[in-house]
Amino acid sequence: MLMNYVLYGEEQYSLKRTLETIVKEYLPDENDLNLIRYDAMHTDIAAIIEDAMTVPFFSSYKVIIVDHANFLSTLNNTACDIKSLESYLQNPCDSTVLIFTGDFAKLDTRKKVVKTIKKTWKVLEFKKLDELGKNSVVNEEIQKRKLNITGNAKQILLKRLPLDMETIQKEMDKLELYQGVLDENVVSSLINRPLEEDVFQLVDAVVEKNKGKAFHIWQDLCVSNTDAIYLIALLAGQFRFLFEVKNLMVKGYEKDEIAHALNAHPYRVKLSMEKARSLSIKSLMAMLDKLASLDQKLKSGLLDKKLGFEMFLLEL
Repeated sequence: MLMNYVLYGEEQYSLKRTLETIVKEYLPDENDLNLIRYDAMHTDIAAIIEDAMTVPFFSSYKVIIVDHANFLSTLNNTACDIKSLESYLQNPCDSTVLIFTGDFAKLDTRKKVVKTIKKTWKVLEFKKLDELGKNSVVNEEIQKRKLNITGNAKQILLKRLPLDMETIQKEMDKLELYQGVLDENVVSSLINRPLEEDVFQLVDAVVEKNKGKAFHIWQDLCVSNTDAIYLIALLAGQFRFLFEVKNLMVKGYEKDEIAHALNAHPYRVKLSMEKARSLSIKSLMAMLDKLASLDQKLKSGLLDKKLGFEMFLLEL
């Protein structure tokens, strides 16, 4: 049975794989002339609908993919006039499979066109991975690929893999090529330590005012050409989270309540609570102000990036 689709969400790897499956269902030949792709940022919706109304070329179906269909989202940044789409929904072409895609997080369910689509089309949401989702994906991949991995190595793997399906798949492909038992040493050698892990350690060093440890981590980051401005943004994000945790701790919130209020993983909250106990709200605010000031100076060219960041560490 012919169906039209909306595929949206921040997890683009899974979205693209699903899109490929849908297209193959209707057009097994990937070079089929009846596969047409538009970008809603550059093509008027009326032209797309006009194409959708035409019959396929020597085939039962025509598939039209419309990327960046942001006119369906709460953050619409297109100039599309959706009146023609509203009319098309009342009398769609029975030989055209229309597929709208986007990397936006939410549909704008207040819109009439979205309400109609949700009733008559297949709408698939691809949410960004969280820690629980990542654990589930990794466990499935280990079983599917029949990897022989030790418990400790698996914990290292989970710690180093990001919340990104495409990267997870690439790293699992790498592990699958290894012949033998995947122990801690093997996984540590094959899977790169993520930047976030270094940032967490750097936050610890800054909280502890441990200049030696902070400079050691900074030197490692320099080797990997980590941009100081990007690093400042990551540090600010971590300290902002610590500030939010500390603020809720002062109000008497417990770990699970904080995790719920901040929509954060309980383990991250637990680690942050341990750090926040030795910090005051005033000191956290001062650190955020210092990072904001440094960020502004580096971006305006008042300070050399490398020198500016090292001066920040020296002031700990």
